[in-house]
Amino acid sequence: VGIIRNAQGLAAALSDLDAIAEELGRHSLADASRTFNLSWHDWLNLKSLIEASEAIVQAAAARAESRGAHFRDDFPGSGPLERSAYTSIRVDGGRLEVAMKPVVFTRVKPGETLLKGDEILVH
Repeated sequence: VGIIRNAQGLAAALSDLDAIAEELGRHSLADASRTFNLSWHDWLNLKSLIEASEAIVQAAAARAESRGAHFRDDFPGSGPLERSAYTSIRVDGGRLEVAMKPVVFTRVKPGETLLKGDEILVH
């Protein structure tokens, strides 16, 4: 899930993450004590890293355009700036829910400028 992405690579990454999460879930710790148990902390950290990675993959898969530094080679266009959206992710019942929410331009709308005169060229 680098800066150049496509649906096939994102699906493969999600599948790999599911396999890693399943493998992690099959392991238990020999010492059940949580006091100063670095293995338990490592297990929790790995679980958190997997969950964060899944959120990144699902957010990338939901964006069917290239935007900013992230490029979808299956969706190379950036789309109209007026229809810009940001990705919102929340956990509901253990499942990630991804939604695209429109950007509300409150100060400067696409195609406008705050600069006066010939300070910039607007195309």
